[in-house]
Amino acid sequence: MNDILQNIDWMTLFAALWTAVFIPTGKQIYEWLKAKKLDRYASILYEEVTKVVKSLYETSVKDLKGTEYWTEETKKEVKELAKIKVLQALSTSAYQMLKESNGDFEEYLDSLIGTALYDVKHTSNTHIST
Repeated sequence: MNDILQNIDWMTLFAALWTAVFIPTGKQIYEWLKAKKLDRYASILYEEVTKVVKSLYETSVKDLKGTEYWTEETKKEVKELAKIKVLQALSTSAYQMLKESNGDFEEYLDSLIGTALYDVKHTSNTHIST
């Protein structure tokens, strides 16, 4: 047994283990952690979108809705303001990771705003028109 242990090339054995076991496992762990981080950032993004949509409704839309000032142009301006506020609330790393993972981040953000608006419409007693 001693003879076998002395004849083993430990560096070759370690290199083989490193290549066969540790690198693939490390990559899987990295991908898993990256996916968890992306999930967390997506949750943060949706929470911020929801906060912004509710806030804009309470501060701007409520007063304008039903008046001559509530036009398609105003609706677009409010939506753009919502996008700006959401992006300002995100950290740089969250924004970069979300943008990298979504081919068209602007479209994704639009859909989240639409979803949050739907949620606000159906959870409040007040009907919000888009």
